[in-house]
Amino acid sequence: MRESHFAIVDIETTGSYAAANQITEIAIFIFDGKKIIDEYVTLINPMSPIPFHIQTLTGITDEMVQDAPTFKDVAENIYQMLRGRIFVAHNVHFDYSFILAGLKNEGYDWKAQRLCTVRLARKIFPGFPSYSLGKICQSLNIPLSDRHRAFGDAKATVELFRQIYERDEEQYIAKAVSAKAKEQRLPTHIPSELFESLPSSTGIYIFRNSSSKIIYVGKAVNIKKRVISHFSGNNQGERRQKFINEIADIEFQESGTELMALMMECNLIKKHWPIYNRALKKYEPKFGLLSYEDQNGYLRLSICQIRKGVYPVYYFNTVHESTQFLMKLIDTYQLDYRLCSFFDNGKQPKERVEPVLKENLPDVESYNERMNNALNHLDQFKRSFLIVDKGRNREEKSYVYFKDNKVHAVGFVANDLEISNIEDVIVQENLVHSNYYMNNLADSYALRYPNLVLTI
Repeated sequence: MRESHFAIVDIETTGSYAAANQITEIAIFIFDGKKIIDEYVTLINPMSPIPFHIQTLTGITDEMVQDAPTFKDVAENIYQMLRGRIFVAHNVHFDYSFILAGLKNEGYDWKAQRLCTVRLARKIFPGFPSYSLGKICQSLNIPLSDRHRAFGDAKATVELFRQIYERDEEQYIAKAVSAKAKEQRLPTHIPSELFESLPSSTGIYIFRNSSSKIIYVGKAVNIKKRVISHFSGNNQGERRQKFINEIADIEFQESGTELMALMMECNLIKKHWPIYNRALKKYEPKFGLLSYEDQNGYLRLSICQIRKGVYPVYYFNTVHESTQFLMKLIDTYQLDYRLCSFFDNGKQPKERVEPVLKENLPDVESYNERMNNALNHLDQFKRSFLIVDKGRNREEKSYVYFKDNKVHAVGFVANDLEISNIEDVIVQENLVHSNYYMNNLADSYALRYPNLVLTI
């Protein structure tokens, strides 16, 4: 390990993520643990305009890079400097992602072990108010000139790394470059202690931004492994980079079972609608059957598209499914087609329906009686049951209370507590924001594991 050479790198770019931005300057210093043994510095023509705010920050203008080599011109030099060496940078993921993307685009198969001087500095020099390059250099009296230029920042990072290297009594560097070490892939703006505190059990995890707002909720069989997986891989798209950069805090809740984790995840998503949670929306039904009374006193049925504030008596995933269901109700209970509305978006094939005259409507009272029979028929399909399974530890058990075809509450109770009368056990915090997805989860789980079900 002590004989290894380190490539200490800094770059300037046209933007914050590698998928749609380019490098404008690069500086590489080869460091053997004691001294610099080689260096490489050059401006790079990004072949696109440099945004004004970037020019203001770095001082690198379009005129300065006009005659500079392109990345394609210098890719071989960069590859030879980095090949076989440990890649070191301040906020290493940023620099590494750009260079990896650039070399890959030019046909170079390159990967490197990485060290982040932000993360290492937090361990070697704990307690500083900030670990940005400017602040940490100020705290350690490291000269820093030409701020936000590759040469000046890389030279300061060399000195910072030299001090880290000399004080590394706990062998943090050796541990970080271990083939099994994943910490180097984790974002440096999140304290490593948060990752270390994560359990390997089943449950949910919650990402919050710097304002403590929930921005993502996920479920996992192994919480720690799943959370870390969010920060691995080489997807440099703008959305993913923005997502990672917004994460400021990580919380978790153990669940005992995967079903409870799914319920807890879905309930929190429905409650907070985090900006980066989108997957659950595709599981929601698209159409529903509404019952209402018209101005003439007739009870009517209508297929509608699901939207906020609409509470159907039955749900469907397709227009065809809704049409078939309503036609069966009409035939079974001799309802009037003129008092029932099928959904038509102009795209779905229409069912063939016999024409009905628009006159001589049935008697209101007798017709509404038939309609109520049809609605009562729907009520006959309602079920209530409990799913009782293991809890988060040996002293408790979990429950999912399915009431009248809807998940009503989920929670945990002591193992020795009798829950046959579940209504006496439920507290306010156990009540959930029920939805179609959760209801299907509970229903299918009960069918799959009947030994865990208590019928109510």
